[in-house]
Amino acid sequence: MKSKAEMLLFLLPYIVSAISIYKEQAEKFLKKQFLDENLLMIIATAGAFFVGRYKEAVAAMLFYQVGKLVEEISSVTEDLHVVSAFCKKDAIKFVDDNIKHVLKNKKLLVRFLPGDIINGATDLDLYEYCKANGWELYIRFDLHAKTYIFDKKRYILGSGNLTNRGLGLNCLGNYELADFSQVEGDDLFKIESLFSSAILMTDELYSLMKADIVKFPKVSVDEAKALNWNKYISDKFESDTSVLFTYDFPQVSAPSSEIDEYEFLELSGISDKERIKQAFRWSKAFIWLYKAVNEKDAKECYFGELSAKLHNVLVNDPKPYRKEVKDLLSNLLGWIEYFDFDFIKVDRPNHSQRVRVI
Repeated sequence: MKSKAEMLLFLLPYIVSAISIYKEQAEKFLKKQFLDENLLMIIATAGAFFVGRYKEAVAAMLFYQVGKLVEEISSVTEDLHVVSAFCKKDAIKFVDDNIKHVLKNKKLLVRFLPGDIINGATDLDLYEYCKANGWELYIRFDLHAKTYIFDKKRYILGSGNLTNRGLGLNCLGNYELADFSQVEGDDLFKIESLFSSAILMTDELYSLMKADIVKFPKVSVDEAKALNWNKYISDKFESDTSVLFTYDFPQVSAPSSEIDEYEFLELSGISDKERIKQAFRWSKAFIWLYKAVNEKDAKECYFGELSAKLHNVLVNDPKPYRKEVKDLLSNLLGWIEYFDFDFIKVDRPNHSQRVRVI
C-alpha cells in the first residue's frame, strides 16, 4: 500500500500542474459545456490518484500540459514571445517545428550567463540558430521567469525552461509546473517591459562572448555559476529596475548564521559577511531602493510611498498582495540596517520608517 508521505509528495505537483485544467473545466461547466478532453484527463488522473498510482497521475497531467503547449504553439498566427532563463537549440527547434503559420514576430529572452553555457544549460550557438530562423534573441542576466506568450492574448506561466528536460522531450524530463491564462489588464505592458529592458543580441556582442567564453578556466558546476562576462561586455548590461520580481528580494528580515543560501543573491554556502554585503549592495532590490530614494529632492522616502512604488514595479503573476509587498520591503530595509551602510540609512522619526540617502 502506498504511504501517505508518498501521496503528499506527488499531490502538490499534481495540484499545481492541474489547477488550470480544473479551473478551465469549471468555467465550461458554468456554460453547460460538459464533456471534453479536459474532463476526461481530470477523471483519468484523479482515478489514478485514488488507486495509488500517484507518479503516473502526475506524469499524465504533465504530458497533457506539454500537449496543450504544442496546441498553443500551433495556433499562433502573429506573435510568439518566449521567456526562459535557459535555452537549448533542440528545444527552440521543437517550438519551430510546431509553428503552423508565418509569424510576424518571434522573440526569445534568455539569461545567457557564462556559467549557463559552461554547464550546458544554454547553447552558445543559440544565437546562430535564432538568426537563421527568424528569432530575435534578447538577454537579461537577472532572468528567472519562464513564460510563453501567444499572439499577445494567451500565456503559459511555468517552471519549465526551454530545454529538452523542461519540455519533457527526453526520458530524463523534469516535473515542470505550468498555468495557462489569458493576457489581461497590464500583463502585456509587463511582458513588453521584460523585452524592452533587455539587450538584443547582435553579431558584435555574440563575437565578444564567443571570444570571452574560451578564456574561462575549467571549474566545477558551482564555481561556474559565479562567473561573469568581462567588464566590456558586462557594462552593456546596466542593471534595470523598472521591472522586478518577488524573487529579487530577501525572503528573511536579515542574514543569519543558520541560513547559508540566499536565492535572490544566487549565493550558496557563503558565510563571509563582507561577500554577502557586497552581493547585496549590487542586487536589483538594493539598486531599486537607492534609485527610488535618490530621485527625491529631499533624498528621503517613507515606507508607505516606497511600498506603493514597489507594488507598481513588481510583475509577478498573480500580482502579490499589498501585505506581501510590505513584507518584502520590510525585509529589504532590515538588510540595510543589518549591514549599516554609510550612504543609505533607515530610521523611524515618527510611526513610519524612513529611508535616507546620505
